[in-house]
Amino acid sequence: MAWTPPSKLIVILTLILMVFGIFIFIDVYMTFWDSLLPTIEIFNISLWDLLILILFFLTWFLFFLGVKLKGI
Repeated sequence: MAWTPPSKLIVILTLILMVFGIFIFIDVYMTFWDSLLPTIEIFNISLWDLLILILFFLTWFLFFLGVKLKGI
């Protein structure tokens, strides 16, 4: 099975998604400073927690597709 490197576009998109996810994670969970993001809860689940999980999953999935599929 051959390994194909992802294109520059996929690498840049995954980097941007990961940076946003890490920023939200640090802002919500680390207490270096007061949170910049407002607290939003839906059914006792923080919207930011869901967004962090979605961003990290999309980062992994997009990079996975970039490696597995040729031409992306």
